[in-house]
Amino acid sequence: MNILYGFSNCSDRKYGEIFSGKKVAVLQPDQKYHGLLIKGLSKCGEKVTCLSGLPINRNVTKKLFIREKDETEDGVFYHYYNTINFPVLRQLGIYLKARRSLKKFYAHGEKTVILCDCLNIANSYGLVSAAKKRKIPVVMIVTDLPEFMSGGTTRKINEKLFALADGFIFLTEQMNAKVNKLNKPYIVLEGHSDSSIVPIERKNREEYKTGKKTVIYAGSIVKLYGIKNLVEGFIKANIIDAELKIFGDGDYREELTETAKNHKNVLYMGIKSNGEIVDEEKKAALLVNPRPSDPEYTKYSFPSKNMEYMASATPVLTTVLPGMPKEYLDYVFTIKNETAEGIAEALKEVLSLSKEIRYDLGDKAAKFVKENKSNVIQAKKIKKFLEEEIC
Repeated sequence: MNILYGFSNCSDRKYGEIFSGKKVAVLQPDQKYHGLLIKGLSKCGEKVTCLSGLPINRNVTKKLFIREKDETEDGVFYHYYNTINFPVLRQLGIYLKARRSLKKFYAHGEKTVILCDCLNIANSYGLVSAAKKRKIPVVMIVTDLPEFMSGGTTRKINEKLFALADGFIFLTEQMNAKVNKLNKPYIVLEGHSDSSIVPIERKNREEYKTGKKTVIYAGSIVKLYGIKNLVEGFIKANIIDAELKIFGDGDYREELTETAKNHKNVLYMGIKSNGEIVDEEKKAALLVNPRPSDPEYTKYSFPSKNMEYMASATPVLTTVLPGMPKEYLDYVFTIKNETAEGIAEALKEVLSLSKEIRYDLGDKAAKFVKENKSNVIQAKKIKKFLEEEIC
């Protein structure tokens, strides 16, 4: 099968090159999500060609003309559009380049399907408009609902895109009722772990070597995601030999920096590469996701950090989010009360357990995601869906 993948990202090598020395929060979720899925599809034996306008704007570079050479990485071919780095002209250029690229990379007589990141509107519209003329099926990948990402105009444009799609890949079942008004074929895949992550031996974990219980949060440090409650809860818990390390950036950074000055066991680690963070997660005693479950958007999202956390084999403590399937609850510790006081109680309860009990659950979680949710396993499910429902 010939898969043409429309998105606004790039190869991992190119991503590192573009953002080298720039202040970027670890690895952007969309780069990680699409990058892993693309690698999974390639490992399943599919021919994958990525068509991209690149994750570039005026904040990233002041260069007016964006020209990057096409490349191949891990068996995947990346074609990058030449564009003018000025808001309206850039989007128009991506739309036109997408139309032309489909003509260039579409092979007559070869079974072809287009996968589109629906949030990358200019690219998706260009590919869809060209695909309809050639009767090539288009499947929209919906990782977030447009209404939670931007204003009404963009939402209406996305709704028109959804109507033109031949199928969907959703993160949660709730997305289907919200998006799929015409009852097109769909599949729910809440995300995927990196099949290449290999947990370290327990003897090499910080807790086994020094007795120190390192608790980690990695991601956007914004108050909306419960990070302030986590910090306050950790301080209230007052657990001997425990420290809290926080990686990332966001609106809580300045307050967190001040808090860290007054509490030696609260450490703000700043922005690190995804590889560095994964290494730290493997050595930690506990990984925490304090995201509140009440906001409406949580019905339509699955936190990718939970998947990465679980793959590390380090035990996970998380809130119970509406978009998280119940099958995950057998492999994580949960926060019952999402206030600072509730998080303090949850931390004390989990860290009072023997490390063997905690790491046994972490091992089970890693085994679960490796066997059921890795990027290769999820790609196989997509391949079956495309063959049976779309092509």
